[in-house]
Amino acid sequence: MIKKRYVIYGCLVGLILLQIYLTPVLPVIQLPGEAIIRNEFFYTIFSKNLGFTNTAVGAILAALIVLGIAFITRAPSRKADEVPTGFYNFMEMLIEGAYGYVANMTGKWAKNFFPFFMTFILWIVVANWLELIPGVDAIGKWESMGELAEHRAEAAGIHDKDELHRIADEAMAANIGDCRNGLFLMTTGCAEEDRDWTIVPAVRAAATDLNFTLALAIISVVMTQYYGMKAQGLRYWNKFFVWNGDKIAKNPLAIMDTGVGLLEFISEVFKIVSFAFRLLGNIFAGQVLLFVIGSLLPIGNLLFWHLEFGIGLLQGVVFALLTLTFMKGATESHHGDDDHH
Repeated sequence: MIKKRYVIYGCLVGLILLQIYLTPVLPVIQLPGEAIIRNEFFYTIFSKNLGFTNTAVGAILAALIVLGIAFITRAPSRKADEVPTGFYNFMEMLIEGAYGYVANMTGKWAKNFFPFFMTFILWIVVANWLELIPGVDAIGKWESMGELAEHRAEAAGIHDKDELHRIADEAMAANIGDCRNGLFLMTTGCAEEDRDWTIVPAVRAAATDLNFTLALAIISVVMTQYYGMKAQGLRYWNKFFVWNGDKIAKNPLAIMDTGVGLLEFISEVFKIVSFAFRLLGNIFAGQVLLFVIGSLLPIGNLLFWHLEFGIGLLQGVVFALLTLTFMKGATESHHGDDDHH
C-alpha cells in the first residue's frame, strides 16, 4: 500500500511540473464584487450598477452553512446518561463556553447580547474561510479584458452605451497578448481574436466586499445604541449631548464637556468605519496574497494557508468581542445610579 506521505509528495511535484508548462490565470482583483448575473431583475432588486455579485453568493453561502450547522447541532432527544460525541459535542462545548464568557462579562444582558456575539463569529469566520476552499475565487466565467473594463465603467456610474463601447475597445487594444494557451494576462503581441481573457469567479469571500462589512458594522453600532437606550432610556444620550448653562456660567471651561460629548458622538459614528475597514482590509489583503503567491508558485499557497485560516478566525472573534464590549459599555449607567428595568 502506498503511504500517504508519498501521495502528498507526488501531488507537490505535480504542481511544480504544472507550473513549468502552464501559467495560472489570476482572477479579477478589485474591491467591488463582480456581477455574475446581469439582467433587469437583478438590476432592480440588488443594484442598478452591479447586478447580482459573487460576494453576495459568498455571503448567502456562508449564511446557509451556519444555518446548516445550527440544524445539525440542534439538541437531540437522548437519555440522561447518554454522552454526546463528535461534531455535536464540539459545537456544544463551543456554544456553552461562549455563553459562559458572555454571561460573566455582561450579567443579565447575556441573553440579549449572545445571539449577536455568536452570529457575528460564526457568519464572519465561515465567510472568511470560504476563500481557503479550492475552487472559490478560481472557478467562474471567462470575460475578455474589454468586457471587464466595460463592466467596471458601468459599476462606476457610466451608462452611455457609446462611452462604454469606447472604453471596452481601448481596453482590448491595450491587451493584445502572446496568449499561449490563452492563459496569460496583460501581455503584448498576438492576434485580435486571441486577446487576453480573465476569470470572474462565481463565488468570492464576502468580507472582501465593503458592502458586507459595512452592513455588519451598521448592525453592530445601531444595536449598541438600541441597547444603550433600552438600559438607560433617553438619558443615554446625555453622555453625547452635554449642556449645563449654570455650570458654564460659573466656569466657562465647563463648555469643554460639551465638546468632549460631541467628540464621543463622532467616535461612536466612526466605529462603523473602523469596523468595516478593519475586516475588509485584513481579508482582502489575504485574498490578494493568496492570488499572487499562487500565480508565482502554486504550492506556495500551502505556506500561507494556515496564516489566512488563523486571520479569518481572529477577525471574526475580534469583531464579535468589540461589539460585545461596546454593548456592555452602552448599558452601563454613567450617573452612578442603578438601573431598574
